[in-house]
Parts: sequence; C-alpha cells; structure tokens
Amino acid sequence: MMIFAKEVIVPTNSNATMNSSERHRRLKEIFLGAICALDGTLVHAVVFADQQTRYMGRGKGECFQNVLGICDFNMIFTFVWVGWEGITHDSRVLKEVSCNPTSSFPFPPPDKYYLCDVAYTNTRGFMTPYCNTRYWLADYRRRRALTKEEKFNHAHA
Repeated sequence: MMIFAKEVIVPTNSNATMNSSERHRRLKEIFLGAICALDGTLVHAVVFADQQTRYMGRGKGECFQNVLGICDFNMIFTFVWVGWEGITHDSRVLKEVSCNPTSSFPFPPPDKYYLCDVAYTNTRGFMTPYCNTRYWLADYRRRRALTKEEKFNHAHA
C-alpha cells in the first residue's frame, strides 16, 4: 500500500461543499445529492512469476489489476481499492468490495449518491446515466443534446 495514502486519500464528507467554480455550481443544481464520483480502471501489474496466472489478461499474456476509486468534486480521492486480479467488470469489483467487511467501503448516506458510469447499476446510492442514450462527451461534438435524457447524460459525463 502507498506510504503517502493518508495524505492523498481522505474520507468522504457528505456535507462538503463543492468547488465554487461556475461549472461546479451548475452541476450541484443538476445533481442535488451527488457527493462523489465512483469509477474503476484497469492498470498493468508487475507480479511474481508464480502469481501471474491470476493476473493474466486476454491476448498477449500481460498482467493487470482492477482499481476502484471514489473521488470528490475537488478532485480528492476519498476511497481507493486496488489489487483485484486480472480483468473483470467494474460492477463485479464494486459488488465484491462493498460486500467485503474489511474494505471499509464508504456507502453514501441515504439522501446522497455517487455518480457512476454505465458500467454500474442505477440503484440507491449510485446514479448512472440513461441507458441506450448518447453519453460520451465526444458524442456531443457534432450535435447538441436534444432530449431531457441526452441533456442529463451530457451533464453527467
């Protein structure tokens, strides 16, 4: 684990105010109960030869591990879980971490939620964008958001 983790990762404060920039004020109006953003990523891993099978990805035999992170709107990590071996779906990592009593996963308070991407389930405490609707910022370069769902997804992205 990182030695400087306590300086980089601070616990979630559901009453924390967002950055006062105009963009963050607008987002706060759209996403009233949002306290953080949650996402997973895949990183290359260097592991001992006798453990490489567990970390193998598809294709070239490279090793990977999944990382789940929660970041507040001031770009401060409030929770990080590293080390899930190999390649797996983000929602599976979240399920395993949130059910693991040793992870100290910080569930949001009942009236708050984390913003998540389409890899997660839209459920209490986790808000995802509309399915089957444009989501990625690049999708809006040629044509502006028209429907309420597209406008929501554009703000979410």
